[in-house]
Amino acid sequence: MEPRPHDERLRMPGAWFDELAAGGGSAEAVDFLVRAERTRRLMLLGELLDRLDEQPGALAPLGPAEAAWRLIAEAAEARPEAAEELLMSPQVGCWTAHMLRRLHGTADGPPLWADAGHLFAIALVARIRAGLDADLPVPLRDGGLALPTLGLARIGGLQGFGSARARLRGPDLRLTAGGRTVLVRPRDAAWRSHWTPARTFPGTSIWLDDLDPYRDLDEPVAPEPLPGAEAELWHRLFGEATAVLAGGPASAPGRLRIMEVRRIVPGPTAPSGPVPGDPAEVSATTSDAFGSMLVSRPADGVGLAEAMVHEFQHSKLGALLHLFPLVDDDGAEVHYAPWRADPRHTTGLLHGAYAFTGVTGFWRDRMADLTDGAGGQDGTNGTIPSGAMDAMDRTGAADGTHETGGAAAETAAFHFALRRLQTRLVIRTLLTRARLTGPGTRLLHGLAGTLDGWLREDVAPSVAARARAAALSHHVEWRLRNLRCGDQERTLLVSAYRAGAAPPPAAGHDAVPA
Repeated sequence: MEPRPHDERLRMPGAWFDELAAGGGSAEAVDFLVRAERTRRLMLLGELLDRLDEQPGALAPLGPAEAAWRLIAEAAEARPEAAEELLMSPQVGCWTAHMLRRLHGTADGPPLWADAGHLFAIALVARIRAGLDADLPVPLRDGGLALPTLGLARIGGLQGFGSARARLRGPDLRLTAGGRTVLVRPRDAAWRSHWTPARTFPGTSIWLDDLDPYRDLDEPVAPEPLPGAEAELWHRLFGEATAVLAGGPASAPGRLRIMEVRRIVPGPTAPSGPVPGDPAEVSATTSDAFGSMLVSRPADGVGLAEAMVHEFQHSKLGALLHLFPLVDDDGAEVHYAPWRADPRHTTGLLHGAYAFTGVTGFWRDRMADLTDGAGGQDGTNGTIPSGAMDAMDRTGAADGTHETGGAAAETAAFHFALRRLQTRLVIRTLLTRARLTGPGTRLLHGLAGTLDGWLREDVAPSVAARARAAALSHHVEWRLRNLRCGDQERTLLVSAYRAGAAPPPAAGHDAVPA
């Protein structure tokens, strides 16, 4: 489990970089990113162990980090592939990054010993996966022991943070704390009184993670097991999304090999979205765990498919940013992003451009699939009702129901036409206003080439006109919300207005938070 030797340093072939720069990426190019993330993960684990060694009291009352790591090393020797899968899991990746931020003073959380003590839970899982016995202390939160990638064990009647003694013999794990002992079988996929197994989507190894304390993007959170009906709904949506994403060249922008996704975390649903009373869909990605994404439950499988494409684009760009400096970002939030109401800094704008290149490709493929499959044989007349435009600026139908035939194809065409305009505008902003490195310039020229090709593709004139109007409307609203003119320009504008004269030429404006 050591990083690759110095003479085997990772070197990305230029052709793979260019595939990724175009917004897509072959299986070989994505596998390279996974290898690079593996090396980074091992380096971060090494740094974390060094930091914990420098603070021997950080893990009291559980014991030194060396003791936990020794148990992991023995498990890795017995079953290397099982230890590899565990250490490279999103669950361990998010905990590792959180702990490093915490030890550097940029993150907070529960008592430090409980946060750092999760290493002992990881060691216990490594022993379980290797089929080895163990006897070690583990941290509890409200009587719960999170076993990353396996599930949640519980000792009832306990509150707050504490510790338990874990005794593993064969398939049986006994946990003792507060005068109570419970027996769980952590390789058992069935729910028991003291055991909640980790969920995966049927037929896959992709987690539907509602248990791991480090599944959120910020500080640790409590487990929130999904009700059975909600989990079944997620399974259905995932099946629909898989069908939507099937077919076509997987290396093209907008296509996604489902098994490249490692984990979906059910996210919160905001109280309102673009249409008053409708729930807002939220999705996010962390660069600490390649292929992991937080997604609020969408209305249908098309919405989930779009969110998966969007968030996996962020994973790819995050991995590229770990390898190459792409922009020199001063952090100033001044740039227009067509998919947000607030100004963005350069790196955020770059992430948006890369993600929405994938989203544009997704709708392009969706449009083609629906046109080929349905041929518009549902009697639609080639127009989109004007009252549905705001609602359609999400995913799926305006009323949240499934669309079929020509209506769905036209919705896809609208999204394709809108997103290609907006994304190309952002790429132009980055190429003209951002401080780019050589690899950053190469990446943006690759994205520009993809979008320029798509802008030459035909879309029904009525759909293209509505897309232009929607793009302009968002841009105007953003300017009204975020830009302020100076006193001198305001005086000239007022004078011209009162005199009935033409307004003076606009000056350059910087975004000012409203």
